[in-house]
Amino acid sequence: MPIRNISLLPNLPFNVLPIQDITDTLATRLPDPETPRTPDKITHIAVHHSAVEGGTIAGYADYHVNSLKWSHIGYHTVIKGNQIFQTNDLLTFSYHTSSNNSYTVSVSVSGDLSKRALTTDERNCLYATILTLMNIFKIPAENVLGHNEYPSNNTACPCIDMNQLRSDIKNIQMKMQQQDSWESKLTKISQMVNQFNYFNSLVKGGAADGNAVWAVSQQMQLYDVMKDKGYV
Repeated sequence: MPIRNISLLPNLPFNVLPIQDITDTLATRLPDPETPRTPDKITHIAVHHSAVEGGTIAGYADYHVNSLKWSHIGYHTVIKGNQIFQTNDLLTFSYHTSSNNSYTVSVSVSGDLSKRALTTDERNCLYATILTLMNIFKIPAENVLGHNEYPSNNTACPCIDMNQLRSDIKNIQMKMQQQDSWESKLTKISQMVNQFNYFNSLVKGGAADGNAVWAVSQQMQLYDVMKDKGYV
């Protein structure tokens, strides 16, 4: 089953616009000679830059299809300014990292990063894309590599510090896990308070009816635990 119209990993610690899937608007050459992968075959992420400023995604697709004679744009996702675009079914076998395409899914930043640094918007979009792809395919941060880090690829692409990128990704993951843990604890506390309030509502009238007796017995068990801990 194709993996299209992907959604961002929730609870990211920065704001990013929803991913736009523009795959069907881009140039293609059919039939595709390559067989789609299965999700379990995808174990790595390849990071690229387009190496040109002012380029368009449609232009990249046109070059890949009509000049290089590929079946479709090489990238699976492309970042253009403050927007993430999905440009291929994630299971598509596409040409972006020579001799390493069977097990990789790709993200490219539109721009020449040999001449400038990533903007804040681009960095947020890049990290959001990587974290989303990592989540979809259960890929560890160690398997997020720049184009130039793959075997048999003599290139400067993506012209960014990949060690720093992987460190940043791990830090973001840790912060998200801590936040998830904190929110989970707050949810449990809220549930506990609601249960206390429910018990109290059953004994509010003071009469020893069946519901009140049951509620008191439940609360007394909790009382014993709190007494053991010195809270009462």
